Amino acid sequence: MALHEHIRHTPILSTSEAPIRMIGAFAESVGQATGLPQVGECILRVLSEQLRLPEAAIWIRDADGQYHLLASLGHSTRAALPASLPDKHALVTSLSDRLRLLRYDQTSSSPAGSAMMSIQAAVCLPLRNKTQLLGLCTLGPIGTNCHLDEETVIIAETVARIACTTLEHHLAQDDLRRSSTLMRRTDRLRSLEIMAGGFAHEIRNPLTSIKTFIQLAPQRQQDPVFIREFSQVAIEDVHRIERLLHEILDYASYMTPQPSDVDLNELVTSCLGFVSSTASHRGIRLRTTLAPQLPTLSLDRQQIKQVLLNLLLNALDAMPNGNGVIQIRTRMLPLTGRTPWVQLEVEDEGCGIAPDHLEHIFDPFFTTKHTNSASDGSGLGLTTAHQIVREHGGTLLVESRVGAGSTFSVNLPAPDARTTVSAARE
Repeated sequence: MALHEHIRHTPILSTSEAPIRMIGAFAESVGQATGLPQVGECILRVLSEQLRLPEAAIWIRDADGQYHLLASLGHSTRAALPASLPDKHALVTSLSDRLRLLRYDQTSSSPAGSAMMSIQAAVCLPLRNKTQLLGLCTLGPIGTNCHLDEETVIIAETVARIACTTLEHHLAQDDLRRSSTLMRRTDRLRSLEIMAGGFAHEIRNPLTSIKTFIQLAPQRQQDPVFIREFSQVAIEDVHRIERLLHEILDYASYMTPQPSDVDLNELVTSCLGFVSSTASHRGIRLRTTLAPQLPTLSLDRQQIKQVLLNLLLNALDAMPNGNGVIQIRTRMLPLTGRTPWVQLEVEDEGCGIAPDHLEHIFDPFFTTKHTNSASDGSGLGLTTAHQIVREHGGTLLVESRVGAGSTFSVNLPAPDARTTVSAARE
């Protein structure tokens, strides 16, 4: 049953139990809403039915202090309503320190009354917590034979208080999501800096090849073998540069998660190309052991690339003196349950992590890199990696010994190969 249908089946009765049942049904229904727009629509339907006013709208406070239109009901066109109300708007200032319903017929000569007339609001309800006005609801039009006895007004104000609590929760969730997105963007900038350095190194050889061909072509234009073979080499080098550019641009511009079938070994190889020059410059060797015939995984390629780049950069930072090896391994884990797992492992020979730091290693802004003058860690990389892996249904684990190094293991669920083969045969 839809949210508003559940409430609509609660009749408006003058008995003492009916309002309690209606308010309980509303609290249950609005609590099931999955986002702010759905919450707004649920609030408007209930208030519209209780007050018998066919038009309703709700505005919610944003981070800039403006009140933007969240949802509307019954209006012939949404364009008839202002998209936002400034914090100095007459309705906002009138409701900012008010808990009770505001009626047009009791305030028509005031600035608030003029504002209500402009949007045909017979009634305004504040959505206020202890410290500020989170939003407001308007219902109309003016002149409608509405239901405004004291009991109904109290019910509407109770609904508004419940609505305010729910809206506060969803607004906090939205703030959390925005903070998480900002954290990931900040973390990606660090990876992009390394990728840019790797890109400059990777294109040096193909650019040299292309330059050489262009310089020699006028002298060898009568040599068809030379022209044919070296033009093919030049074309391949151009394609290589294009692929590298696409990798960086996709990573830099990526925003929306897009799961797809991913070859984990190919992804590892792609990432290594961007950090190999940094590792070589520091005297660090990258050694890979990639398991053959790994199943294709359903992953967001750019997110898992961000995880791997973070682990590789942390491994490099853990070895500021160089002269060591970073091991990158992929493997199938032994089947211990119904779901097969693939493991990606990054092991360094760095300084290690102290035992009292291990339990905080995935906490936001926790970093041990202040002791290392070669790097300036933000404390966001491992937090972001941990969150991404969890969102993929996996786990990110760490083992470390001070003075011996650390091993980070990414465990990701894999499709059951036996099921895939069976389905193919059918």
